[in-house]
Amino acid sequence: MANSHTTDLETTDPPCLPLLGDALALREASLVIYRERTLVEFQTEKIDGVHRYEEKGHVSWQIGGLREHHCHLALGVVHRVMFSAEPVSCQGQGLNYTIWFLTSGPSGNPWRRDGYFSVVLNRPYTGDAPRLEVIQPVLDLYLRYRDEPWVLADARFLSTLEQGVPDRRHQSLVLARSA
Repeated sequence: MANSHTTDLETTDPPCLPLLGDALALREASLVIYRERTLVEFQTEKIDGVHRYEEKGHVSWQIGGLREHHCHLALGVVHRVMFSAEPVSCQGQGLNYTIWFLTSGPSGNPWRRDGYFSVVLNRPYTGDAPRLEVIQPVLDLYLRYRDEPWVLADARFLSTLEQGVPDRRHQSLVLARSA
């Protein structure tokens, strides 16, 4: 990141910026940065938005307020955004609804090679029942941005849009049909 050269990506707002702002406004979600042996998580309700940060000709995007916990990301490297419904261990192998911000090459993420960072739901279930008040805003966010050429959704996410949100108990049935 210590680059003194300004590129076009650094001088213009990245296309994903409005979507990221909306994703960070989701309730009961976290911004996650995952690298080998390291997982950093910022709860979205404690993040004070996305701020352009410039110092000595270098531009980065600060996630969170200056006086609070925050991180700096090079949003210009985000080429695609993928909405995903994936089984995850922290949800008892239930589906979690994830918004992946992807690069064109490796990002150091051991789970998803091109996964620079993601916004994930923290508690999408109460017992086995899906919490629609938490999940529906993610589905709506995809519907709002799906016509952008850089926005994608995986098959499970699209299936959820078409068939409805399954409960955690029936995840194995959903996974078996879509596999």
